[in-house]
Amino acid sequence: MKILQINKFYYRRRGAETYMLDLIELLEQKGYEVGVFSMDHPDNIQTPYSKYFLPYVEFGNLKALSMQDKYRAISRVIWSKEAQVNLDKLLAEFKPDIAHIHNIYHQISPSILKTLKKHNIPVIQTLHDYKLLAPNYNLLANGEIDESSKGHRYYNVVLKKGVKDSYSASFLAMVEMYTHKFFQVYEKNVDCFISPSQFLKDKVSEWGIKVKRMEVLPNFVNVSKIIPQYNNDGYFLYMGGLYKEKGVDLIIDIIDKIGYSIPLRIAGSGPEEATLKQLAKNKSVEFVGFLNKQELTQQISGAVAIIVPSRWYENYPFSVIEAFAHGKPVIAANIGGLPEQVIPGKTGALFEPNNSEDLQRVLTELLQKSETLPELGKTAREWVEQELSPEKHYARLYEIYSEYT
Repeated sequence: MKILQINKFYYRRRGAETYMLDLIELLEQKGYEVGVFSMDHPDNIQTPYSKYFLPYVEFGNLKALSMQDKYRAISRVIWSKEAQVNLDKLLAEFKPDIAHIHNIYHQISPSILKTLKKHNIPVIQTLHDYKLLAPNYNLLANGEIDESSKGHRYYNVVLKKGVKDSYSASFLAMVEMYTHKFFQVYEKNVDCFISPSQFLKDKVSEWGIKVKRMEVLPNFVNVSKIIPQYNNDGYFLYMGGLYKEKGVDLIIDIIDKIGYSIPLRIAGSGPEEATLKQLAKNKSVEFVGFLNKQELTQQISGAVAIIVPSRWYENYPFSVIEAFAHGKPVIAANIGGLPEQVIPGKTGALFEPNNSEDLQRVLTELLQKSETLPELGKTAREWVEQELSPEKHYARLYEIYSEYT
């Protein structure tokens, strides 16, 4: 079987790219031929298919573009003819049996779905966020959960500056959403959606989005490459982006109030870094910055537990899976897809979202029973070995692929 993987980035950037690249490796190990369609980027992995990739565009810096480049970027968001032409050429060479889509909005656009259907290619799409529902694909506005777009009220994203805290970016996202919903581009052309969490699938149903089919298939991890460490070096770890919705301030607020001399290490970078560093002055907090994979592995291995204090609807984050694979329990906000991963008393603990006092309570109780930490880590490791293995993931994905080929 020949499978075409499509995503707007082709390097390890965030969760969608991590999943796609690990999936490509898994499929190739199983003997499949895998092609790729994406966008040019300096960090891209080398591939013979890059000659078909779209030119790189960064929407975070539209103001710096010329009027001509601005028009080209905006037109790509709504409906990219260039993407259709380039994909046509790739399909003529590669001739896939099935296409597996990931994140294509903005930089590629769903125009390619019509091209795939023109060639009678079945389309599977994994949902890595909430773009099928709303213009603000993370369901956030100003760092807080925002579901005001429900019922096709996409104009609310402009009123709340829900995309990049910008009226212009929000307006463009609104126009994009109304256009794609009017033509039902995703709903009519995607044969099967895959949701990593039950929570996201339920949200799609709750919002009244009509799709042909949706299956829940959690992300996976290859634990054979990871040596668990059940002991620790006496610190909590947060790893991820430094954004308001990630809730890092909640940990900083209580780290010196839990009654134990357990400091916090923060691995990551982002727009809230300066604010968080100011908040952390004279507290038991160390910022270790953005780390490569090897450096991050060292930090995870020494941690007492990983804390995921998110204020937003996390889907099925890799940070939790990676922590479990390293034999570490996770303390997470009881929100989004996190309760599907973190099982209180077995793989970690949950606390009330956006509630630092409840986080303090949970951490205190955890440290009062510190002798149970290694057992929590072992259970977490066993859980990912059994439930999130590459083999189990492949078996289910093969069933889905086979129904359309």
